[in-house]
Amino acid sequence: MYTLRLTTSYAENWRYNIMLTLSMRNSEGVQVGYRSAEDSPLPVGSNSESAPEGWTRRREVSVEFSECHSVRFYVYFLPNSLPQTTTLAGFKTEFAVQVKILKGAEEVFADKLMVNSFGGCGKEYVVQMA
Repeated sequence: MYTLRLTTSYAENWRYNIMLTLSMRNSEGVQVGYRSAEDSPLPVGSNSESAPEGWTRRREVSVEFSECHSVRFYVYFLPNSLPQTTTLAGFKTEFAVQVKILKGAEEVFADKLMVNSFGGCGKEYVVQMA
């Protein structure tokens, strides 16, 4: 069993809804399975000034999938509440998210995804597993 995992400790990560879609492929490139996950602390357009009650700084979103030849997955970060200022003084313009595929405890793929603090991001990955 494999796990696709996104993690970030960015203090303002509650401002973003995260969506993952993952397509498992055989050696001919035919889709043989599909998985998805969503983590939405607030609805898009909330314009909240603070994190939801009980929110912790470390955030992890993951999805498990079975053995396959390759995976194609999409990662989306959609802002639900933009920063209160449009000036960048004192505000990070992007933050890092660790993207990993694990087989048990073994790391088989890793990337550092940079997310735009004001626009979010969307990124496609294709990873050969076999």
